Amino acid sequence: MKVLQWHCDYFRYKTTKLALKTELEPANEGSFENVMVLLVSVEKNDNPDTARNAIAVIKPNFDQVKADKLLIYPYAHLSNDLGPLSMAVTVLKEMEMYAREKGFDVARAPFGWYKEFEVKVKGHPMSELSKNI
Repeated sequence: MKVLQWHCDYFRYKTTKLALKTELEPANEGSFENVMVLLVSVEKNDNPDTARNAIAVIKPNFDQVKADKLLIYPYAHLSNDLGPLSMAVTVLKEMEMYAREKGFDVARAPFGWYKEFEVKVKGHPMSELSKNI
């Protein structure tokens, strides 16, 4: 799993067009302030344990920057070794569920859609990090 982690003043997205032949999740939009955004690429060997590990790795950063919300944002563009679609959705949902269990206020952008987004990253030393999980 590859993760690009941003601590943002705000992040807004809106689905624009279906990127897959079949809709796996419904279209939607979201707007968040003081949010930690996780741009996530699920890779071939990832599984639900990888999802739990990702949240465990990210939690100290989240606590340190005092973000109010966590947004899990599917982002296939970080890897050339992507996992199958069904596993990617499963892993992303597992990340969301585990984050909620750990006390995060969490949201997840829909998988399989082109999305427009607007972002303002905070610009402090912990505001832009990458993770290989």
